[in-house]
Amino acid sequence: MAKTKSKTDALDGALRRFGPVAASAGMGVTARRVAKQPWPMEDYAGRGGYDPAFVDAAKPLPLPGTGHWEVAGVDPSALRAGDDPHELKYTHFSVKVSTRRRLPLFSAVNIDGAKSDRTVKRTNVWRFDPRIGKEYQIVDGVYGDDGRGFFSRGHMTRREDPNWGDKKTAKQADADTFHATNACPQRQEFNGGIWLELEDYVLDNTDQENIRVTAITGPVFDEDDPVYYDVPIPLGFWKIIVFTNAATRALTAIGYQRSQARVLPTRTRALVFGDFQDTQVSIAGLARETGLDLSRYAALDVFERADPGTRVRLASVRDLYLTP
Repeated sequence: MAKTKSKTDALDGALRRFGPVAASAGMGVTARRVAKQPWPMEDYAGRGGYDPAFVDAAKPLPLPGTGHWEVAGVDPSALRAGDDPHELKYTHFSVKVSTRRRLPLFSAVNIDGAKSDRTVKRTNVWRFDPRIGKEYQIVDGVYGDDGRGFFSRGHMTRREDPNWGDKKTAKQADADTFHATNACPQRQEFNGGIWLELEDYVLDNTDQENIRVTAITGPVFDEDDPVYYDVPIPLGFWKIIVFTNAATRALTAIGYQRSQARVLPTRTRALVFGDFQDTQVSIAGLARETGLDLSRYAALDVFERADPGTRVRLASVRDLYLTP
């Protein structure tokens, strides 16, 4: 414990004395596992992206509305007729990026549990997406050795989730998840537990005749987010999962939130979220916190009749409410 504390104290001192940019430069951060050149723009042709009708064709669910957020625009040469000019389409998932925060507002993926391929080798090479400005993407600087106080590139759409279909498609999906547009700075300790098990648990509880799930994941941006290495770091992250409920056969949504405040290099504001490490939350409440339009999902929420401030603390995935 003493060794860990001394590392934290040293980093805190560097940040307080020199500020995030100087601390970063002094530690000699290098970007590892990062492609020097993006793929050519034409390589993205044919990406289908998120399918609103994936779980239930009779009740399509569009991407969340972006509300007051300014969203990076896609290069017109990469758009087809009728495309949303702010939607980055990948294999089985789509992303919208905040220009102000240079991070994804959300990433939405379709998961086909019956066709999932968990044998796909991890791509492990991060890259910029050429379809939006490089100035709206973060691929290095804040990222590095966790033991020295830096952050991991945390997938929003989990890398395994879109890996379904034939082998070629599944491999492309895995590679697509390794874009800067699909990552947020997260401490390594954060990326596990319920956060990691959530989609698998819900898939196990779907109607087996309709074993399809949509998962939407994103950060909670706050004006008071702490700054590390010149990047404001989101403390909270959220997921919405939509599925056909095994018990009711009805289209169902749940909301979930997780905080990384406890595991930040400095303990700034840790007590604010300390009691809410893993919680099931009202989707209406998530909309209020994120500024996104989640109304189509809130109407399917198992907490739809609950107060928007409802939070249920979770000790494991088995504590989740999957029915009203």
